Amino acid sequence: MDKVVVITGANSGIGYAAAKIYESKGYFVVLGCRNQEKGIAAEKEIGKNSKFIKLDMTDYESIDNFYNNLTSNFKNIDIFYSNAGIMYVPFSKTKEGLESTLATNYFGSTYLTLMMLDLMKNVVSSRIVQISSIAMYFIKEMRYERLEDESIYSPWTWYNYSNLYRTMFSFELDKKITNFETDVVVAHPGVTRSRLYRRSNPSLSYKIIDKFKTNVSTGVAPVIEASTTAELKKERVYAPKIIHQYGKPSTYKANKLAYNLQERETLWNYTLDKIGMKDIL
Repeated sequence: MDKVVVITGANSGIGYAAAKIYESKGYFVVLGCRNQEKGIAAEKEIGKNSKFIKLDMTDYESIDNFYNNLTSNFKNIDIFYSNAGIMYVPFSKTKEGLESTLATNYFGSTYLTLMMLDLMKNVVSSRIVQISSIAMYFIKEMRYERLEDESIYSPWTWYNYSNLYRTMFSFELDKKITNFETDVVVAHPGVTRSRLYRRSNPSLSYKIIDKFKTNVSTGVAPVIEASTTAELKKERVYAPKIIHQYGKPSTYKANKLAYNLQERETLWNYTLDKIGMKDIL
């Protein structure tokens, strides 16, 4: 079989754009999507070298089923692009009791990523690409307490935390699996004109931000670069070159908290305890 890439959140925006590019490069593309109708449509549009598998990142049972489906169909995975995410949503909790933004963007993503290692660790030059966001730079200190407390919930701040956490965890994971053939890297697309950012009743601030958005083709380029380059830059964030928004792919330093090894280890232990995977490595 061709090389295989797995993409979460693959039916629209950056995920869908990446899927089309990978397919054009000869990869078989697995489309992990929450919405079955849209997932089937994406599979039909991309063609016979793609397969839709239903996936809800807020539901561990759905993630388990997705992974089991993968293991039934594929012996190895070459690229895992962890792209699924939500932003600026009203407060809600998953059935596991997690706040939904962190559950989708961080805990669910981490849960699946750690399982994916069994399908990737012996595949030469395999790569995990974790999506992040420029929003991570707004966080100045770590938070572990009261993340499920509606009284202090802020859609913007919790989204920012989710992106810092997945960046930090990815850096730490890469450090811990040096005996694997797999590398872990982080990419962010800039603020793009993708489905994630669409609003039916945009505020004035949102309308101002909208004027500076980049296009999806610019946003997806750092993802493709991070997943295929032979000259990988560790503990950097792949993003558009000009102010994280425009131009060809380049790399940047992450939020300075991502280089605090003590905080990374604390986040690592907190996360594995939260998702019930203390003995994964």
